This record gives sequence, C-alpha cells and structure tokens, in this order.
Amino acid sequence: MTLSNFISCNYLSKEFTAQEISAALGISVAAVTGSVNGMVKNGRAVRREDTTATEDGKTKVIKYISLTAEGKAFDPDAVVEDK
Repeated sequence: MTLSNFISCNYLSKEFTAQEISAALGISVAAVTGSVNGMVKNGRAVRREDTTATEDGKTKVIKYISLTAEGKAFDPDAVVEDK
C-alpha cells in the first residue's frame, strides 16, 4: 500500500503523524518523511505543526500530515511512467 493510498483509505480529512503512518505501513519514519516531502513538493500533501506541553513542563512539537484536494483526487495506479 502506498502512502497516498493509506491516507486516502483512512479518513481523507484526518491528519496523521509520520510515526502513525510508519507503524501502520511497517516502514521507517525516514521513508515516510521522504515520501511526504515529495508529496508536499507536488502539492498533494501539507504539514501542520502543533505544540503541546509534556508532563515535565517541556514543549513538544507534533507534525501532522494530511492530503490536499489534489492529493485526495490523486490515483497513483493511474499514473503512467515515462520510459
């Protein structure tokens, strides 16, 4: 399952962290980050940051990933590769 398919199949409007996607697909966080970077560059995904306080009083930044309208409409199975 591709990253686009995973997000599309799991609530198009939901935001995911790279860690959640990594665990669900069984791939590394680095692989998720690389794929998301390409999707953001192509306008198919966006990142949003949120900050929260931890129990020890420190601030933690959580980065969320979601699909754009273009990303929701994208069908990776319909893409024809140039050879």
